[in-house]
Parts: sequence; C-alpha cells; structure tokens
Amino acid sequence: MVVDAFLELVKDRQTKELLSKDVTKELFQECLRRGLVAMSYSPAIRINPPLSIDEATALEGLEILDESIGAVAKARGLL
Repeated sequence: MVVDAFLELVKDRQTKELLSKDVTKELFQECLRRGLVAMSYSPAIRINPPLSIDEATALEGLEILDESIGAVAKARGLL
C-alpha cells in the first residue's frame, strides 16, 4: 500500500492565503532542529514515506512536523 499526502500551509483558512516563504523556511529549520528532514520550505508539503517505513517511525515524523508547525505558528502569532 502506498500512502501519499499533500498539505498546503495557509495563513488563513477562509482566504486560503498561503504562508510566506520566510515562514516556511523557518518551519524547515524548526523541523531540522527537531531531527526531521522535511521538504517544508514551501507552503506545499508532500508526504511520501518509503514503503519500508514502520508505523512508529511514521508517527514520530508526523509528531515532529506537528510540533514544528505549532512552534512556528506560535512564534509568528498565527494561532
């Protein structure tokens, strides 16, 4: 089974205005600091894990991404 997901990071859910490049670069750096290499330097993130990934590793990566998004959103006053 192949799992592939696509996320668009928006500043406002109503207008669907995408996050700016500087915010997404900050998110990329936050993910790196937490141990996740994610292509999150643009407002579109594609999640495409390898077929051999185990569930625990996948969940850990998603948790790091979630925490990183929360940290950047809080720091930028986007919550």
